[in-house]
Amino acid sequence: MEAVVAAQRLAALCGSLRKASFNCDLTTSFTLLVKDSVKGIEIEYIDIAPLPMLNTNLEVNGTYPHVVEAFHQKILKADYYLFASPEYNYFVSGTLLIPVCLSYYVLQ
Repeated sequence: MEAVVAAQRLAALCGSLRKASFNCDLTTSFTLLVKDSVKGIEIEYIDIAPLPMLNTNLEVNGTYPHVVEAFHQKILKADYYLFASPEYNYFVSGTLLIPVCLSYYVLQ
């Protein structure tokens, strides 16, 4: 009798907003490859393009815009994270850093 193991959830995020981004192409390709060939992993590409820049004025009565709340829920559900980002001054891009920090620090 085989034990039933819950699938591990992986969130894949690209730190570039450029339409022809190599990082986004790499992330999308990786997502498709894993979905088709790796059992036991649920992978979801999370697009950060619709997220607003960090703006505390968007908070109304303790809630944030739907797109921010939906992003936060996807981040919370993931067991692991894959980040593909262009390098900027020896670090990840601010485009990726802001949503991740927002989800981790502000919405907790």
